[in-house]
Amino acid sequence: MILKLSFPKFHSKMGKISSTGFQRLSYICIFLLFFFLSIMINANTILCPGNEKVTKMMDKAISLNSDGKSKEAIDVLQKIVNFSRSIGCEKGELVATKNMMLVFSQTYDYKKALEISDRVRDLALNQKNYKILSTLYGTRATLYENLGLNEESLKEYKKALKYAMLIPNADTRYYEVSLIYYNLTPFYQGRDNGKVLYYLEKSKEEVQKVSDNNEEVSLNKKIDMLISVNMNLGIYYRDQKNKNKDIKLSEFYFMEALRQLDNSKGEINPDTKIDLYQALQEFYQEKKDYKKAIGYGEDMLVMERSNSMPYNRRVAYMVLAKSYLGIGDSRTSKKYLDLFTKLNDSILTIEKEAVEAPVKKIISENKTDGEKRIKNIISISSGILMFFIVIIIGMLFYRKRSNMIVHKKYEQIIEQLKKGTIQNIRQVPSSVQNNISSDTERKILSKLEEFEASGKFLEKDVTLGFLANQFGTNTKYLSEVINKNRSQKFSNYINSLRIDYIVHKLYNEPKYREYKISYLAEESGFASPQVFIMAFKKVYDVTPFYFIQNLKKDQI
Repeated sequence: MILKLSFPKFHSKMGKISSTGFQRLSYICIFLLFFFLSIMINANTILCPGNEKVTKMMDKAISLNSDGKSKEAIDVLQKIVNFSRSIGCEKGELVATKNMMLVFSQTYDYKKALEISDRVRDLALNQKNYKILSTLYGTRATLYENLGLNEESLKEYKKALKYAMLIPNADTRYYEVSLIYYNLTPFYQGRDNGKVLYYLEKSKEEVQKVSDNNEEVSLNKKIDMLISVNMNLGIYYRDQKNKNKDIKLSEFYFMEALRQLDNSKGEINPDTKIDLYQALQEFYQEKKDYKKAIGYGEDMLVMERSNSMPYNRRVAYMVLAKSYLGIGDSRTSKKYLDLFTKLNDSILTIEKEAVEAPVKKIISENKTDGEKRIKNIISISSGILMFFIVIIIGMLFYRKRSNMIVHKKYEQIIEQLKKGTIQNIRQVPSSVQNNISSDTERKILSKLEEFEASGKFLEKDVTLGFLANQFGTNTKYLSEVINKNRSQKFSNYINSLRIDYIVHKLYNEPKYREYKISYLAEESGFASPQVFIMAFKKVYDVTPFYFIQNLKKDQI
């Protein structure tokens, strides 16, 4: 029974048990990104009453952090702390300090996050804000667990539970206690299955106490939690390694979660829907009910396009590959197996970097501290200072000029799209010489034009050898015809076709502008978002982010 995190909804809700065979993973950066945003969204209800400046600054911090500008977000949060102190607003200082802790955690600066957490603790204790104290210790528990300090992590969870029990409002208290029990579940994953079940049942018991009509905890939050707990109970009883495995009981809890989702009157968090559909997909695949497994898997992938969850997508690809194989569709099975392999490689690379990041940061900090001691002895001359000023001015001028050039490129693309003349695959012959007969060249060129019109260039398995075989020729002849008549090497030729395709989609179908870059890359046949971004920039001299942002801005 292996842990797979489910991103938090409002506080530290993060546990999802999965038995797909993947190793236990730590997603602290993603977890805290969602955690930080969800808490900050509600921050204006507890900040300085009647002070619009604090609210606007907090909105700015939210926006910066959501754009990945964590350093700038921290700067704004520090200004909120300073301003709140100057006007005597302790609540504003507390919330801003707490959110700074979360951003530092998100950027792997665990040392700084833990240091700031002491200030959060002092402020919250002084104000007797037990809800924030509970959140604080829950966050510290997560940090310690990601640093491998499991005993310290458990101590922090116990403190979080202690303060949650002191929250005055009953409904808030029930909900926060339920969250902590829920988060303790993955802590015991692989250690004590009895406690996994115990804490899941305790979590459900507490959240069921929350009244359906109250001002503190919305009905949607309550239902969301119930769906997640029932889903995890279903996974618990489905697990092959669990001595209490009970397929009928597993299905009962899954159906209970699905019933709650179907009967929910409000909007349920999309992460929860995706998690539930993935769990149902795995459940029916294990029961060999492949059609249902495929149905839930395909539906989950549609939802995931607008709410990127790569770990869930990875599971979906593998289970779909097995399910299609189960109904005898080996071609579609291979398609999903290939998608799984590529995505899995990308995830493993990212995880390796994520694990190394905190260690590298500590090494860098120690090195920087030593360098600072040396540099403090040396005074900076006015000549060097002036040199840097000139450099900075030059860089600013260059940046402004570069921005103008980039925007000019964007305007040229739009103008060509409006006229219907955009065409990056040059149709005029180049100066490349070849020894192919004119008749053979015409036949290959005709098939090449059919290929361009068919859209088959979007298939990921298109290679020079594959296409030559389809055309009934050899790779040398095909390569020479493309070089001569399209003025490009084969790989650049295919990439240009794919980029042209997605540019037209973005221009003509606004819904594509809302999709994640990962989906656009997959839709246009690229192996990864990184390759897609580089190809887009190479073809049009602008990034896809810039192109989409300006399409939205211009409301085209």
